[in-house]
Amino acid sequence: MLKKLKGTLLINGIGLAVLFVCLFGYQKVMSISSGQVVTIDFETLKEELHHYPKEELKKMLQAGEEILAWNALLAKTGSDVVNEVLKGQGMFWEMDHYPIQDTFDQETFSQYYYHAHRGGEHGHFHLFLRQGGMEKGMVPLLYDVRNDTLNDVDTYAHLIAISMSHQGHPLSLFTTNRWVTGEDWYASEDVKKMLNRFSVNHAHPSYVVNQWLSAMLVLFRPQIDALIEERDMALMRYATGVPLKEILEDQEFDVTSERPISVAAQIEVLRTLLEE
Repeated sequence: MLKKLKGTLLINGIGLAVLFVCLFGYQKVMSISSGQVVTIDFETLKEELHHYPKEELKKMLQAGEEILAWNALLAKTGSDVVNEVLKGQGMFWEMDHYPIQDTFDQETFSQYYYHAHRGGEHGHFHLFLRQGGMEKGMVPLLYDVRNDTLNDVDTYAHLIAISMSHQGHPLSLFTTNRWVTGEDWYASEDVKKMLNRFSVNHAHPSYVVNQWLSAMLVLFRPQIDALIEERDMALMRYATGVPLKEILEDQEFDVTSERPISVAAQIEVLRTLLEE
């Protein structure tokens, strides 16, 4: 009975997706997951990506195909990247970090964790790079209040957050204010350069998840760069005339920029551009 119900829901979901395509063509690409709808404007996305060099588009597409391959591999056992992170971690509690004590690569100084506290999603990944993995000469504009000296491990930057659905699919990318993650505050141009250095090259908590996250940074690099720039513009607009240090500690201001994403839509646009 349950299998029959699931089959009916799946067929209805596919039918609804087809209806959207019939109504809107490729202008709007709808991603439907567990009752959550992500709308991507195909033409706007195409316009955003079309000026990137062909080699960059190929790298993005390759990363997208890698993500699809990892998703398919996990799906064979009924799993997904969120389930892999939570596997063996006990009860899932709001605000707690998963895996316990985070994932940290001692060679690259890359770090991430998954947790939940926002509505409209299952949870989200936070990705970081610590000072030891950054280019020489990069220093924060402002240190965290608990950290006033440069340190390879204790000094770090938040790169991006990835919102996830209840079925383990990415919903959006977003940046946060400094107080949210306790990071040290780096210039947006430096943070964008750090994206190239994020890499977790071990198998904890899952080799697949670690590779999936790195591929997400490549597939959605244009959006992530834009969000990091929007982060700084949002800070300037938020409280004109207020010192940056005070804005970074304003707990009424948490998410500094956000935009919906769809792996399928991104790949479709990339394939279209490369064919043209």
